[in-house]
Amino acid sequence: MTHRIRLITLAAMALAVALPAMAQDKWPSKPIEIIYPYPPGNDMDVVTRLLAEGMSKRLGVPVQVINKPGGGGVVGFAEMTRAKPDGYTIGTWTPGPGISQIVAGNTPYKMADYQAVGGMLINDFVLAARGDIPANNLKEFAAWAKKSGKPVTIGSYAPAAVPALIAAKIAKKDGWAYKVVAFPNPTAKELVAGDADVTTAGAEGAVSYAKAGQIKILSAWGPSRNPVFPNVATPAEEGYGEIYSWGGMAAPAGVPKDIVNKLSAVMMEALKDKPVQDQFKKAGIPGLPMTADQMTKRVADDTKWIAELMAELGFAKK
Repeated sequence: MTHRIRLITLAAMALAVALPAMAQDKWPSKPIEIIYPYPPGNDMDVVTRLLAEGMSKRLGVPVQVINKPGGGGVVGFAEMTRAKPDGYTIGTWTPGPGISQIVAGNTPYKMADYQAVGGMLINDFVLAARGDIPANNLKEFAAWAKKSGKPVTIGSYAPAAVPALIAAKIAKKDGWAYKVVAFPNPTAKELVAGDADVTTAGAEGAVSYAKAGQIKILSAWGPSRNPVFPNVATPAEEGYGEIYSWGGMAAPAGVPKDIVNKLSAVMMEALKDKPVQDQFKKAGIPGLPMTADQMTKRVADDTKWIAELMAELGFAKK
């Protein structure tokens, strides 16, 4: 009888140990939080919330978006990197907090502190020029810039901001001098006012100015042509390589690969949902359906040229 009681006790103890392990194996079993490191209301915020709804339906748990703006995306992204690596806290990010801010030494985290979950969208920047400049593409603009004999004024967020770095990469390749003037939200308005020769503007906001002949779109940045300006070539088509700004999702380093792959898979499925596709069309921005592995390669490629250029320009931390 004593032996039987001992066996029952051992079996109960084994079950008690096994139950938590079984609970851990069932992922997800509680709500997931997506940290959005920018203010609410912009196109990327709207797309993130629509994706969260689609992911929630597929995962069977609530997926909530939390806005944590500050420091050009660094504040919220830093919080994401510090989260427990269990897949229940992830975040959206762009090359700013993900690459250039790290290279500049402006972050409390390193690139090794996070991993890609997937690509979400293209930040649809274009390089727009004043309407009176006799150029319709990058090569023609380079000829004008070198002939003018003075530095080109580039309107962008800041000299080390990724859109400004893309413009600087183009200038370096074509050999024209420039200076960057910072604007809180560079648009076509700075061109019309004569405050800049070119700006790194959003495609959708530049449409009416381009149609009116007040500005010219020299280049549309993305892996393929922007639907808003289908006749404008990408940098790759003109020999500058695949340079563009993107938005995606990331997770803390240490989240198990199977969980990352599951998050990536449901994200790719949710990107196909009608509300998400409708928002892309409404905002005039292209989607970027990249898996975790594809996005990891994209980040590695971008890190290489961004770090090299920032070091050359004196923006990199020594």
